[in-house]
Amino acid sequence: MPSVVVAVGRSESNQRWVEVFQQLQPDWSFFAWEPQADQAPADFAVVWRPSVQLFQDQPSLQAIFNIGAGVDGIDFSQIPDSVPVYRVEDAGMAVQMAEYAVYGMLLATQRFAPYVEQQAQQQWLQQEPIYRKQWPVGVMGYGQIGRQVAQVLHQLGYPVSVWTRTARAAKSEIQFFAGQEQFSAFLQQSRVLINVLPLTPQTRGIINQAALAQLQPQGFVINMARGPHIVEQDLIHMLESGHVTGALLDVFDIEPLPQTHPFWRHPRIHVTPHISGVSLREPTAQQIHQKMQALLQNQPVSGLVDRSRMY
Repeated sequence: MPSVVVAVGRSESNQRWVEVFQQLQPDWSFFAWEPQADQAPADFAVVWRPSVQLFQDQPSLQAIFNIGAGVDGIDFSQIPDSVPVYRVEDAGMAVQMAEYAVYGMLLATQRFAPYVEQQAQQQWLQQEPIYRKQWPVGVMGYGQIGRQVAQVLHQLGYPVSVWTRTARAAKSEIQFFAGQEQFSAFLQQSRVLINVLPLTPQTRGIINQAALAQLQPQGFVINMARGPHIVEQDLIHMLESGHVTGALLDVFDIEPLPQTHPFWRHPRIHVTPHISGVSLREPTAQQIHQKMQALLQNQPVSGLVDRSRMY
């Protein structure tokens, strides 16, 4: 009978996940990890930003399952190379993040903002419509989430292009760019920049002054990947210069965002508390459970993390 340790956050959160998994597979042993507790060895671990102590307490793990798509919160130096790490590939996050991107586009274009003020003034005045061709979108990343974001915005009529670190074959009306050699061309035809890249040493700080300066004038930035993708002072500088007119930010270098941080008070920055794509407990647990079953049956398991790429 497989044994599974759950370490995804506070004790009460761990316990809720344990209950969901137990309903899916009543004959397995699921238990919440407790620091400094003498617990039985587990075969699998379900984690989110786990403490390194977990891996010291559980040296016999056969596989690790991350409840999110990003694995930058895992210290791989504490995990033997022989232990595979799998990530969740969607579980309801992609559609949430596509919705968040649409919200960002509405902020960027100010599609409905004037009507809020007009209602307060009891003013009936129809604004000029938005011409979507004037708002070309560049999506950085094209995994499960990036694909959904790009396709939804394309369906809404925005010109959409995609940039990925490595080239990929894709039959689509969406234009694709790949690699550092095509990064500038991608930026130059983008007015709204949407980031859904994984955080790796190569992508850390990728949205910097040099990149932002290549966006089309009156650009807008939407970041729902990881905070360290953006050089924060460079974004503020480009906002003050007027070349970038706004940003919607869901992720930050330090979370929760400190109350003294200038992003809170900047008139052209919209802040949300890392909610663009929340792992839904039931579908996430179902996906991880299916991966565990496939692994036990020696079947292929999707979502294996390539440690050299960190995704």
